[in-house]
Amino acid sequence: MARPYQKANIPGPEMGVSVSDPTVMANFLKNPQKKLFVIGAESLNWELNGKKVADYFIEIANKINCHVVSTGHSYAYLKDKITDDKLYDMSLINITNRLCDKDWPGLDGSGQYSMAIFGGHLVFYVSQALSRLKNFTNWVKTIDLDKYSHPNARFSLPNLSDADWKEFLESLIEKL
Repeated sequence: MARPYQKANIPGPEMGVSVSDPTVMANFLKNPQKKLFVIGAESLNWELNGKKVADYFIEIANKINCHVVSTGHSYAYLKDKITDDKLYDMSLINITNRLCDKDWPGLDGSGQYSMAIFGGHLVFYVSQALSRLKNFTNWVKTIDLDKYSHPNARFSLPNLSDADWKEFLESLIEKL
């Protein structure tokens, strides 16, 4: 188990698992559950050898055919790369509130999501959203694909260097 990236992040008795094998993560993402990928604006600032992390997340979202919520100012970048019927724009707090509402019909009106995938958010900000989902829902499985260990996500990556993160994301995309 990787240590939380934020040293003061003490999540309580239930802690998520760090997944270091891209094959295992690919199997989670290929699950036929109704999925939502929440892509944050930090994914536009982070680059791995000249390629924006947002581009990796776009490839993953397109391969698993899920709805995508852009947060912050990421919508302008994502709108030409994800089909209109799959892309939505709202704040991280708003989508977290909706995921916590068991009766929310989802973005398409066909029901609540079973899996929420996060990537491209500030560590301290997404940690609180993941904590809320962990403590106040039992129907949403959470995954974080940033290079930091998030004990509030059911599954996240261990703390990785940029080179290891790039290798993980490329392998994950290949296995999807």
